[in-house]
Order: sequence, then C-alpha cells, then structure tokens
Amino acid sequence: MSSQTNFIEKIAPIVQNVNKSRGYSLFTSVVIAQACLETGYGASQLMMKANAIFGIKAGITWRGKVYSAKTKEVYNSKPVTITDTFRAYNNLNESVGDFFNLICNNKRYSNAVHANNFVECIHGIASGGYATDPSYANKIIQIINSFGLTKYDSTESIKDDATDKLY
Repeated sequence: MSSQTNFIEKIAPIVQNVNKSRGYSLFTSVVIAQACLETGYGASQLMMKANAIFGIKAGITWRGKVYSAKTKEVYNSKPVTITDTFRAYNNLNESVGDFFNLICNNKRYSNAVHANNFVECIHGIASGGYATDPSYANKIIQIINSFGLTKYDSTESIKDDATDKLY
C-alpha cells in the first residue's frame, strides 16, 4: 500500500465523522483531497507535527497555537515562497473541525456549503479565496478522481461509532 493511500485511510474516517456531526455540510471527498494536497499526503512533517493538515494561516484573530513555515503562494500570477504563521492543533480532529468552522461559517465560502457536487464544492472554496494557486481546484479534482474519493461522499459509507468499536 502506498504512503498516499495510507494517508487517505488515516484521514478519511476523521473527515467523515466531523462531516457527519455537521450534517454533511461539505463533500467529504473535497476535504480529504485538500488534506492530501496541503500536506503532500502527510509528507509535510512540520504540518503533521502541528496537526495542521489544511495549512490555515493564523491571522490576527487566531488565539490558538501557531507554527511558522515556508509556503508557496501565487501573487500576480507569479509563484513566490514566503514564511507565514499557520494555525496549529492538538490533534487531527481539531484541525478538521477548525477547517469545517472556517468554510461553513464564512459567507465567502457559501457556494461550497450549498454545492450539489464535489466540483461545485471545491470551486466554491477556491473562488472564496482559500488558496492563491489558480490551479488549486483542478488539483483537488485530480486527486479526487485519481483515488476515487467520491466513495467517501456517500453518507451510507460512514460507520456509526457505536457499532464500529472492537471489544
């Protein structure tokens, strides 16, 4: 099994459970693919040590833990590398939950929340200004298609915590 598949299998149940607890407000496939892209399938040790799997910048209103890292951005159609401050978390559940808070509670991402399919969802996130890379949505769509991540969008595929425990 590849390290990419291992990362997907690690993050998918977390995203599924958070999405379920929020009434399936986003397409699970999109959130998983974003975690894959943002961390290089878990290869970004700094992001993984900070449990910051979405690379959300801290900003002046953030009151939680932070970490500083180099990041690639696109400004005026030119790629640049900068150092910025990102939100850090105690665990992956906090990271996924904060991502959902950011997207679902911010009007600029309302098209993502009200999307009818994963393509509309990621375009809603991208057009809301989530990433500076103009190819961001297409990269997410490619990851979803390459790994068949739409299988995680079915609410029936989500395991109920009460029946999924091993005794």
